[in-house]
Amino acid sequence: MNFFTVDVLTPYNVVARDIPAENVLVPTSRGQINILKEHTHLVTQLDTGELSVFGSEDDPDRFFSISTGICKILKDKVLILANTSEEATDIDVDRATRALENAQSKLKDETLTDEEIMKYRRKVERAQLRLQLATFVRKH
Repeated sequence: MNFFTVDVLTPYNVVARDIPAENVLVPTSRGQINILKEHTHLVTQLDTGELSVFGSEDDPDRFFSISTGICKILKDKVLILANTSEEATDIDVDRATRALENAQSKLKDETLTDEEIMKYRRKVERAQLRLQLATFVRKH
């Protein structure tokens, strides 16, 4: 029996809407939270990581890469407003590998500003997450 639905949105597209769920694991800036039936209302800041949506026997589990944003929990709805997101089954491994290699290459430049270093570290983190998710989904 599903207890709530999940929407995953970015500024650029609707990644998923009305996903039935019994349990959701959300990466937040304070650590991962587990959302279950009758969870208290909450608005919290997202961190880069894996969003896991667990459905019932009739609904498949779904996994998403997300990077920063906001999570809002209200009654029977979980709303994920992420800066970027991609469902694990849609990840282009070649593109993620190129993004990782490019970001790692940029980090070798000794003339980068602190802001640029943080930018490329976040890109490395996102690319590694995408590759990890894609590998996990292909194995299962």
